[in-house]
Amino acid sequence: MAKIDEIKERISYLKNFLTLMIGAVVVTIGGVVNLLLSGKIGVVFWVGLLVVIVLVYAALRVMIQIEKHLKKLGEL
Repeated sequence: MAKIDEIKERISYLKNFLTLMIGAVVVTIGGVVNLLLSGKIGVVFWVGLLVVIVLVYAALRVMIQIEKHLKKLGEL
């Protein structure tokens, strides 16, 4: 497989993974907001909030990886 094709596949994989992560963030935020509005602020609420923070951080890391691969692709 040519180097350019390999980089394109990695970018495609990371984009799909990022899409799934963003979906998980949206669903988790919805659950956390639902708990907040219903006044059920307990352990599940705080765990959900922590999960949102971790997922957002992970999504940002994936975006950085995509940028690195795009730069490599531009150099080829």
